[in-house]
Amino acid sequence: MPGGLFEYLQVWGKAWPQIKRLAVKIEQGAVPRELAIPASRARLDTPVLLPRKVFCIGANYQDHLDEMGAPPTLKKVKGVAPFFFIKPGSTAVVGPGPTVHIPARCRDFDWEGEAVAVFGKRGRDIAAKDAMSFVAGYTLAIDFTARDQLAIPDHPFKWNFVLGKCQDAMTPVGPIFVPKEFLNGDHFEFTLSVNGVLKQRASTKQMIYSLKEQIAGVSQAVTIEPGDLMLTGSPAGVGSPKGERLQPGDVVTVESAATGAMQVTIQAALK
Repeated sequence: MPGGLFEYLQVWGKAWPQIKRLAVKIEQGAVPRELAIPASRARLDTPVLLPRKVFCIGANYQDHLDEMGAPPTLKKVKGVAPFFFIKPGSTAVVGPGPTVHIPARCRDFDWEGEAVAVFGKRGRDIAAKDAMSFVAGYTLAIDFTARDQLAIPDHPFKWNFVLGKCQDAMTPVGPIFVPKEFLNGDHFEFTLSVNGVLKQRASTKQMIYSLKEQIAGVSQAVTIEPGDLMLTGSPAGVGSPKGERLQPGDVVTVESAATGAMQVTIQAALK
């Protein structure tokens, strides 16, 4: 067995059948249970995962576009790939806990809960009909956003997605990885709460671009590799339209029935 999750994803076509066979042996008592990790301790080990790339789909829930005041002319165009950008996996991705620091000079720190597809096969220019064969499974993420650093209205370029979305430790992922055999990615329900107050509730069935369309669109331009992640977009319920901003000490929880809950406690900016 190759090691951590990232290593498994590099050989997912062979590793997953092996994992299933081992699970059967454990249930049958052929493997001592003390050698297995209890489900209560099983977590997605993000420092080991270290995805090469994190694809992020934007403008993918109509209710979120509405709450952000997007123009009504902004709509899905047949044959046109969804809007996406890429985060650096080795520095942006973290796990749960006190892992996320408000970026320096940020005064408007916001949340976006998202469903995540985890890839287990390499491909480029993938046809929509074949797209799901490249997905190994799913997890959750919070796409934290420095709103006041994302929008730069006085600059010739009006948006800076590197500062707004891609700074260090702004993308916690977890808590566990769920193979696609156990979860329908097209009907993946999840919630996000802040300090115990529900802010977002959605299902991927509400997405403007389906998973197949996202994978096909992204892979037209960038090769998908095993271990890469794809954040599929945020639904309505972010803080910005209501003037709500995260502060140090706030607890943000993203959760689903399939994965359980991932909790992140916001920290002050690093000195």
